[in-house]
Amino acid sequence: MIVEQFLPTLHYGDAVGNSALSFHRFLETKGIESRIVSITCDECMKDKTTPFAVYKENMNPNSLKILHFAVPSELTDFFLTDAGKKAMIYHNITPPHFFVNYSEQLVRLTHEGRNHLERLKNSFAIAIADSNFNAEELRKLEFKNVTVFPLAVNLADYDAPHNPAYYNLMKDERKNIIFVGRISPNKKIEDLIKVLFFYKKYLSPSIRLIVAGNTNTLPNYFYALRDLALRFRLSPEDIVFTGHIPFEELLSVYRLGDVFLSMSEHEGFCLPLMESSYFRVPVVAFDAGAVSETLDGSGMLFMEKKSDAVAGLVERVLVDEPLREKLHSLQAVRIEKYRKDSDPGKLLALLKDM
Repeated sequence: MIVEQFLPTLHYGDAVGNSALSFHRFLETKGIESRIVSITCDECMKDKTTPFAVYKENMNPNSLKILHFAVPSELTDFFLTDAGKKAMIYHNITPPHFFVNYSEQLVRLTHEGRNHLERLKNSFAIAIADSNFNAEELRKLEFKNVTVFPLAVNLADYDAPHNPAYYNLMKDERKNIIFVGRISPNKKIEDLIKVLFFYKKYLSPSIRLIVAGNTNTLPNYFYALRDLALRFRLSPEDIVFTGHIPFEELLSVYRLGDVFLSMSEHEGFCLPLMESSYFRVPVVAFDAGAVSETLDGSGMLFMEKKSDAVAGLVERVLVDEPLREKLHSLQAVRIEKYRKDSDPGKLLALLKDM
């Protein structure tokens, strides 16, 4: 058996790429020939992937090919024409309306992504979604043999040492609200800023918001966020945009976190919710997309975006020790369930049954 995973691009620190790498490593431990093929990749990932242009010159017709789909690319035409055994893992496409006023290019890209997705509906023996939320989208498009397998990462990676120097930069008397994810309009970072402003003004000034994510993808949105923070008179000490940081610094952010707050309005899975559970950082989150499914009872959800009410929830989580202990216990249960559900052996069994 030969398994080949295809991605448009392999980014360092990207959840989709990490899940592909995690499954690749598992296959190798089982003695199964495996490779990752990508059209492009970050410089630091070149030794982990085969360029698609090179692969096309010496394709393997007998391999089991898996397309990780989240954006449109030339891989669509390749999978439409390839006659071998094929599977898709669907990671969701952010709806185009979130990018209006920020990026015409991303509006076009996400529209095109949905066109590509619909074209592929008859191309796979199995269509795997990483949440029921995503699976329902595939079923509406009439994909066949749709099943669910969660976005899988190797949790042992999070036991690595954090960066102590980075950690000490923000280890002080302040409590830390953290958010991890791309600086993208669907994440609604502006709503995090509004909650921070309300909390700081009316509850306690000893608070900080740390937003860990790439700020370069959508500069217009990031500049709008910085402008909003300035209008609220929030200093760089009040709100920290880390940018894209090395993994050991991301571990520092999680270890600094007192509460993870999400105001995101569209999530296909949201791996940082699981990461927060692993680090026992209590989660307060807006109930949107797959958020409630991913948390599975291990966090505090809210349905309305009222800054004062959300700030009150954050305060309660910070000061109510019995509540924190209960949330920690629920997170421990959730992580154990996630370990079982995301066992790569189950994914391999799904693929062998094709």
